Amino acid sequence: MKKLLLLLIIGLFQSACSTEPTARPNGFMRIGLPNKQYEPLALLEGCNFSSELNTSALLRYKDSANCWIDIVYPSLMSTIQLTYKPVNNNLDDLVRDAQKLAYKHTVKASGMREQLFLYDSARVYGMYYEMSGASAATTQFYATDSAHHFLRGVLYHYSAPNPDSLAPVTNFMREEILELIANLHW
Repeated sequence: MKKLLLLLIIGLFQSACSTEPTARPNGFMRIGLPNKQYEPLALLEGCNFSSELNTSALLRYKDSANCWIDIVYPSLMSTIQLTYKPVNNNLDDLVRDAQKLAYKHTVKASGMREQLFLYDSARVYGMYYEMSGASAATTQFYATDSAHHFLRGVLYHYSAPNPDSLAPVTNFMREEILELIANLHW
């Protein structure tokens, strides 16, 4: 009985092995998105704005004298770059520069959606740009109070711009940017 069982197991193993390779589809790693838990982002040194920051994000000063800040999401290999500038009779120039930088990415993008936002109670006004396709910067925005403050932001992914595989990360990061804008205070 034991010999018969042993022969049966050996026969099953031999029939399971094949010399011909089996084609398997390419796959992508599962992307674990961070929780949506926020903490107040207080007024930063050299910057005159505050908002809320995801607890999974890291805040890095690139240049505190000019208020250049990176909000880094290490697990997603994504960064929101923020630049704050005071408005001194130069609002038209600041808006024009922000628009030029947004439209510069339409060369690689297959399309662009613009969305105006107005939060009168917080005096936050601006434009949100969303690129589709293989653009390095998928989302950009600028916000201002039209008198004293101007904030520009851009989202970068530090990976190949494959829109299909980056879609969950891009959607998550776009929601993060909209949350940042909605809670912006001067």
